[in-house]
Amino acid sequence: MMALVITGCRSPLDRVDDDHDLQRAVMTAIERELKTLPDDLKRFETKVQPSATEQALAERREELDAISPALLEHERTFELGSDLTGREQTEVSMSLDQAIQTAVRNNLAVQLAQLQPAITLQDVLAAEAAFDAVFFASVDYTRIDEQTTVPVIAGVPLGSPQQRTDAWRFDTGVRADLITGGSAYAATGFTRTDFRSPGVAISPDPAYDAGIRLGFIQPLLRSFGTDVTQTTIFLTRNIQRRAVEQLRANMLETVADTEAAYWNLVFAWQDLEIRQWLVEEGVQVRDVLERRRDFDARPAEFADAVARIEQRQADVIRARRELRRASDTLKVLVNDPQLSVGSEAVIHPTDKAVASPIQYNLMDSIRTAVVNRPEVEQARLRIDDALIQQRLAANALLPQLDLAAEIEFTGLDDSVGSAYGEIGEGFINFLLGLTFEAPIGNRAARAEASAARLQRSASLLAYRQAVQQVVLEVKEALRDVVTNYELIQATRSFRVAQAENLRALMVREDLVGMTPEFLNLKFQQQETLAAARQQELLARVSFDQAVARLYRATGTGLTMHRIDFETVHADDR
Repeated sequence: MMALVITGCRSPLDRVDDDHDLQRAVMTAIERELKTLPDDLKRFETKVQPSATEQALAERREELDAISPALLEHERTFELGSDLTGREQTEVSMSLDQAIQTAVRNNLAVQLAQLQPAITLQDVLAAEAAFDAVFFASVDYTRIDEQTTVPVIAGVPLGSPQQRTDAWRFDTGVRADLITGGSAYAATGFTRTDFRSPGVAISPDPAYDAGIRLGFIQPLLRSFGTDVTQTTIFLTRNIQRRAVEQLRANMLETVADTEAAYWNLVFAWQDLEIRQWLVEEGVQVRDVLERRRDFDARPAEFADAVARIEQRQADVIRARRELRRASDTLKVLVNDPQLSVGSEAVIHPTDKAVASPIQYNLMDSIRTAVVNRPEVEQARLRIDDALIQQRLAANALLPQLDLAAEIEFTGLDDSVGSAYGEIGEGFINFLLGLTFEAPIGNRAARAEASAARLQRSASLLAYRQAVQQVVLEVKEALRDVVTNYELIQATRSFRVAQAENLRALMVREDLVGMTPEFLNLKFQQQETLAAARQQELLARVSFDQAVARLYRATGTGLTMHRIDFETVHADDR
């Protein structure tokens, strides 16, 4: 479940206190779309009663179904011909569940989308590494050989007119940035100095000056707090979350597209069967006309029958092409390693468009969509981004006031070990300081703060727009579901009525005789019944596709097909 609450870390000096306003604005965006719907809205079912035509012909229903094409299960009487390799066409059976499960695993768009969360997770790790401790070490050598002034007292020079020293300096330690905005360090090092100035001796010589330093620098106003220091982490985590949601969106789209392609292939197979039925039925009529050419069939009537058969044959060829195209489209989505797009095998769907009734409730569907749609969650995350940026901009309005402190324990002797042994004998250096800085006018920070407020307002509007778009898609999907289910009943009644017309015409064959006019009418009735059957099949396929789009619109497509999608974010590790 998605909690519509904007959360974030606060700094002690944070002046932005509008989480509740943001939460209320988000909830208002949803309530605004639902406020006109009644609270007691009932659940409805896509269910219609048989029409008057179906009721009147109920006794002959089995007979009418038997003469309708592509309706009853029977042995296939048509072939697909040769494939592009010139060989006999091969077929591979596939169920809808197999197609969807394979597509979710192998679809290239899904595989590409799966990489983005992994990439953004590395960005999160890189952002979090900003607070990793850093080991440092340095060594340098300095030689001084120069003239220098010498004080003279009573004509006696004190010191050497030349300064010659060799110095080696070594430092090492650990430094880390703090989530409070400052930095701390612990370091140690020593300097070895050789004095070679003529006429001057020092003790010890060489001199080893060792020290241990502990210190920190901490901003007190600007750049203070986790809202500033962890901004990059918060933003990259949101980017990673959006990448996960985008992956889920791609998977939902792939499932819906795969199901739509599968039902298109189902229709292509049945459409080819219908067109082949037209050819077979038309050949029978043509053969009758051919036998009557010497009796009462005119050459023009026979030629018209032949032309109709050739036209129907052309339609069969086109239907074969559409079937292969639909099969290849499904192959691209499924991306089965055993059934590549280059394979000439044709997919034969084992599931039929049964158009089972479904129950729905508009308000429940909208609420489900708002909770589950990736686009809504992505819009919410952008609100969170805008809030983070606004808090950062508010912090930048403050003046710069930094505290620096350091303590150093020192020791001096003629060897490294002895110098470190002197540490702790009471020689301690302290440093404590404050630095203050405030830009006059502070126009840049004020402009950025104003831009951040506007960006937050824009993100709220974008969220409302996302919710509005989701509501629109849910309503359109539900309307398609209801409309196509009603069309199933209407087109079924139309097909039953046309089957009755053809049956009645076949009964009149023995009474009227095979006159050219009668046979022409029979041609027309065959084509009308085939068109009615095509409309019925298209309504069934369109209903199942509309249901798939409804699952996509409500964000439940993965759940409905038993696909687990486990979300693991960067901060869940």
